[in-house]
Amino acid sequence: MSPRSLSLTAVASLIAALPALGLAAPRDRWFELVGRPLGGTAPALPTPAYLSTSRFAAVDDGALVIDADSGTLIRTDRVGTAIAQLAIGPDAGPLTFDPGTRRAYVVDRRADRVVVVTVGDGLVRTHAWSTPVEPVAVALTPGGRHVLVVTGADRALVALDALTGREAWRAPLGAEPRGLAVSPDGTRALVTYVSAGAVDVIDLASHAVAPRVLASPEPEPVPVLRFARKPLPLPMSLPLLNAAFPRKSVRKSPPRRPRRFVRGAFAALFLGAGQAVVPFQTETPVGQPGGDEDTGSYGGGGAAPPIEHHLAMLGFSGDRPRQVGARVQVVAPRALAWDGVRDALYVAGVGADRIVQVTGASQARARAGLAIVVALPGGTTACGPDGLAVAPDGDLLVWCAFTRQVVRVDLVGADGAWTAGDAGGRLPASAVAAGPVLAPSALTAAQHAGLELFHRPSRKTSDSPALACVSCHPDGRADGLSWRIEGHTLQTPVLAGRITGTHPYKWDGGDPTLAASITGTVARLGGRGLAPDEVAALAAYVERIPSARTPTRDPAAVARGQFVFDGKAGCKTCHDGAAYTDTLRYRFKGTLRQSDTPSLRGLAASAPYYHDGSAPTLEVLVRGGGAVHGMADTRDLSDAEVTDLVAFLETR
Repeated sequence: MSPRSLSLTAVASLIAALPALGLAAPRDRWFELVGRPLGGTAPALPTPAYLSTSRFAAVDDGALVIDADSGTLIRTDRVGTAIAQLAIGPDAGPLTFDPGTRRAYVVDRRADRVVVVTVGDGLVRTHAWSTPVEPVAVALTPGGRHVLVVTGADRALVALDALTGREAWRAPLGAEPRGLAVSPDGTRALVTYVSAGAVDVIDLASHAVAPRVLASPEPEPVPVLRFARKPLPLPMSLPLLNAAFPRKSVRKSPPRRPRRFVRGAFAALFLGAGQAVVPFQTETPVGQPGGDEDTGSYGGGGAAPPIEHHLAMLGFSGDRPRQVGARVQVVAPRALAWDGVRDALYVAGVGADRIVQVTGASQARARAGLAIVVALPGGTTACGPDGLAVAPDGDLLVWCAFTRQVVRVDLVGADGAWTAGDAGGRLPASAVAAGPVLAPSALTAAQHAGLELFHRPSRKTSDSPALACVSCHPDGRADGLSWRIEGHTLQTPVLAGRITGTHPYKWDGGDPTLAASITGTVARLGGRGLAPDEVAALAAYVERIPSARTPTRDPAAVARGQFVFDGKAGCKTCHDGAAYTDTLRYRFKGTLRQSDTPSLRGLAASAPYYHDGSAPTLEVLVRGGGAVHGMADTRDLSDAEVTDLVAFLETR
């Protein structure tokens, strides 16, 4: 095709698409705003770090970190060496630290409590306050009056008195909350979710909850081609064909964009009182509408890959709340930190060892700064940055979750000037210093290798550079979406506590072993394939993911529901044993050719239901409102029996 065959629209579209093709300056790809920045001409006032939840806090010239692997709270010195440790419990964290009172508030997720620790020369536990089931985030209100705690299984935001631990108030939340941040003026809190496309804004005076939708930047449009009105360029030996079939002006309209969903929002952070940032990912589970279906892959289509990573910048000033999005080149973003003195925002994802710096973050001049690559000694070990903090001297502290090390990044010289990057904005390796390993891993060698495989994109597991197991299975749970795979609509299953003893695998039970299931999934994702020891490692890690916690329900209702489950509804016929499955396959009306009996473990955390997600709630499922029929006859159940049965199912 000659250059004249492209319209100006096509040229503009191609230029706009250069970052996605890897042909623009690297700095432009790390952080790319889509819209006008929210801030003004002056930086926002610095915001205390204790107003948001994290695994990591700067303390004096060192750090305080809660290691989820070992369940240990660790205080380090400037070079990352441990000077005090305190056991909290398995899967502990995150935390928040009040520098005024020298108290740390640490989440003990499995024990349903917040542990209060005095931070001095050592670490001293002073209190342990009970919370609703499964605390997952903690932050303080301005001045430290209340400790706010987000609970996952019981779906509540709870305010505890910071001196006594007594509950002051609570507000209801949705399913699978994770992140928490409080505005420095004390007017609102933000709660983020891993399986919903919105954040909750909680008014701290009235305790009212208002969801706010997170909008994702739209993908670049497919170029529109316009052909000139001229004959086809056929050889001179075919003049008759040229005359018979003249070329007409044709405009090729771009196909409809596939629908994208916002998921995986683990963190939030306020930049002053009027602006907040929330990292998230977008998922495109169904291919391009109107196009040929790729039956051997997952989602995507057209200009939208299956997974992309973004940053929402939310404005709260004025009558109309604003929002602007940005694309960020991190994978599975979970960590944020803001240097309010220098107005620099840092964003990291556990799936890649790159940290993106945004300069002028709270202003209208927000733009990409440095790209910090955390290269650990030896060059073969992944960091897995899961916590960020800014030291008083402006250095950036990084928590490497995979290796359990603190990394210090020298960003400010003795003269107060920024550390300069190269022409592309990359920070020199000499500015990055890693401390020693702080705690032994609680995982076996195979499980730890599986941990990295689960969280990090690789050409071995996927042909998409941003897609890893954790993309659809955050925390071993599910993204709540149904993907178009091999001609079927199949929802993402929960993995946590549902693997051991539940073979065969896949919704149709087509894979007899976990190794076969992993190998088949990698093939669907377009990966080059895993070696047998890598498949075994990934299987070992997935089998270890703890079960989802069950919510608090009335014990009497649960007992009545079990009576219905065992008897009148007949559920126990197939859903029996420790995993609530008979491991058999059945043929039901309106479903797959064969359906595997799924485990009922963690049912409250696995909505929607059935292989195609056609039952949004357990009540809809029990009342026969999904696409699967013939499994059980529940038409004779009374409303009270349905309510009791749902209560029983939610506590499995």
